[in-house]
Amino acid sequence: MSDLENIVKKYYSAVDKNDLVTLFSLFSDDIIYERPGYKPLNGKEEFQNFYRTHRIIKSGQHTIFNIIVKDQYVVVEGEFNGVLKNGNKSYTKFVDVYKFQNEKAYYRHTYFDGANI
Repeated sequence: MSDLENIVKKYYSAVDKNDLVTLFSLFSDDIIYERPGYKPLNGKEEFQNFYRTHRIIKSGQHTIFNIIVKDQYVVVEGEFNGVLKNGNKSYTKFVDVYKFQNEKAYYRHTYFDGANI
């Protein structure tokens, strides 16, 4: 298993446990994060603000089906089951694309099915 694969697995574990200290430590200060329904998040401050205040998910669990590592790219395929802050259940399949430099993710793009996440 590659170091980048371990880092990505650590991310999903941290987000599912709401361990924001660990989660934020895995991303570079100049992170760019793109996901449906939001303008691109530029920099660690916007990224942290999203997780602290704007993320609509209350809790949940990611299940990973595939992780592909090629050079500094990591692609993850999986599903998410959880509960939104409004109490509604949430389920989606997703693909995340990461780019790494010095073992920190500096780019992430999330693609997912459905509109309830």
